[in-house]
Amino acid sequence: MRSYLQVLGYGRPDLKLAIVAIVAMLVYSVFSTATLLSAIPFLEILFHTDMNLAAPEAPDMSLLTPSSLKEFAYYKLEMAIRALGPMNMLWYFCIALLGLNLLKNAARFLSGWAMAPFEQRILMRMRNDLFTHLSKLSLRFYSTNKKGDLIGTLVSDVQLIQEAVISTIQIMLREPILILVILISLLLLSWKLTLFVLIILPITGFFINLISGTLKRKAREGQRQLGDLISVLDEFISGMRIVKSFQRESFEQNKYKARNDRYTDLQIGIRRRIELASPVTEWLSILVICAIILFAGQLILANTEGSPRKAEFIGFLVLFSQLLAPIKLISNGVAKIQKGMAAYQRVEELMNTPIEIQDAPDAVALPAFQDRIRFEDVHFRYDREEVLKGISFDLHKGKTVALVGPSGGGKSTIADLIPRFYDPISGSISIDGVELRQVKLTDLRSKLAIVSQEGILFHDTVLANIAYGEPSPDLESVKAAAMMAHAHEFITALPQGYQTIIGERGTMLSGGQRQRIAIARAILRDPDFLILDEATSNLDTESETFVQDALEKLMKGRTSLVIAHRLSTIRQADMILVIEGGEIVERGTHEELLQHSGLYLKLYAGA
Repeated sequence: MRSYLQVLGYGRPDLKLAIVAIVAMLVYSVFSTATLLSAIPFLEILFHTDMNLAAPEAPDMSLLTPSSLKEFAYYKLEMAIRALGPMNMLWYFCIALLGLNLLKNAARFLSGWAMAPFEQRILMRMRNDLFTHLSKLSLRFYSTNKKGDLIGTLVSDVQLIQEAVISTIQIMLREPILILVILISLLLLSWKLTLFVLIILPITGFFINLISGTLKRKAREGQRQLGDLISVLDEFISGMRIVKSFQRESFEQNKYKARNDRYTDLQIGIRRRIELASPVTEWLSILVICAIILFAGQLILANTEGSPRKAEFIGFLVLFSQLLAPIKLISNGVAKIQKGMAAYQRVEELMNTPIEIQDAPDAVALPAFQDRIRFEDVHFRYDREEVLKGISFDLHKGKTVALVGPSGGGKSTIADLIPRFYDPISGSISIDGVELRQVKLTDLRSKLAIVSQEGILFHDTVLANIAYGEPSPDLESVKAAAMMAHAHEFITALPQGYQTIIGERGTMLSGGQRQRIAIARAILRDPDFLILDEATSNLDTESETFVQDALEKLMKGRTSLVIAHRLSTIRQADMILVIEGGEIVERGTHEELLQHSGLYLKLYAGA
């Protein structure tokens, strides 16, 4: 119930719509019950021949009790039948019935009209909040969680909440109101029969609860298995070249089939339990009706005080039969809610994931860069194993520091610490003496640009990719950046030029073209700090020539940190740091390092 209320909490900004919907539901319930209660005077008209020939005496209205009010209504009805005649009363009855039904359905429409935006905006806000929270989580979170699980939560779980929870909001609000109005009406008709009903109805709820009790746990397991299924699919598509080159199609097919079979078996079990709730509810309802008929028949035949009249008994059965429908809807809704709450718990867990990298309460704006970025005894670990062990160096303004060394030594981790994708576990990183944790993230990241090995692009136009992060891009500035990056020529040769959609991750372009667009993006940003993460490692010779020239233009006059795979590209670096096992084992210029018979010389000789 707590989780369900939390979901409804997303609708707080639209509370007025919910109030309108609830009031309309109340009106609907009243008129719906009134429509059913009108069967009683209809039956009285048909049973008019059983009435006493003598005019009835007016009831004593000195005490306004439910019993006296009911007797007064019957008195007025019988007097009207005597005055107007049964046939005329039937005409009035039909007109009243049409009017009540029209008002009932108008109220129902108004309720749905107000509830539709209330429901859908709950999902809209939930999706927005979830995506916003995901965007704030650190890279550590994404390195330790499967992408398939995250996509499954953002898409499948939220969709399941919509289907299983949001779709039941109107039911869970409307049907209890209708049940309450019907119960009050039943109580006015016969308190004895109503008391009997209230004693035996909980039996239905008990058995239904037994059926739905396991749904939440199984639904939660089902969503976890769906995340695994999505992960297998994502890895298969991403690694298609490797799968085919190693001829592992059958292996991947069997792995997917095994996960799919487990997920399907679990869903079959969940569906069967949901389907069991409806017939069990219906059979128990018939059982209750039979019990009511037997109990009421005994009262009527005994003709004791307080026994229901014939028309009242038939009206009671009509009303009670309508009571079963909302109870059935609520029981089905509860089963859906159990399944939806399992999905919401996954959403809630994700929303409760702490944001590791965020502004300190006393964070300051980053002033204009004047001097240096300083690493002082920086240590870092991802899990238990320490990745960086006491890294210390200075990156002066306008200078270039290159990081080289064997794979896995910690080069990329050092680069990721500058924009605070991670924070060190000890030591400090500062800019002009201000510790990075004390600088506003927006200020820090607005002053740097990253060109990575992959040249990450988005499924959008060339223009949008180069101007990524620019709210109002100027086409001429974009073209100027593209020219500096040696990208303008091939861009203008594309079918729609700068308006060409380049596909997911820029799949319509070659590796060199993707890198040049990424460089143009960095040039347009005009950053103070530049991070180049093996930006030329996967290029052919011709592409590397263009990209290297573009990078030199980009780096000119800028403070740069370069991770180099090809050592020939960093000969002009002001400082080269040789990283091995998370430590700086050598440092110096290209010429200085060649003078030592160290790791750099071995790497350079093997390049």
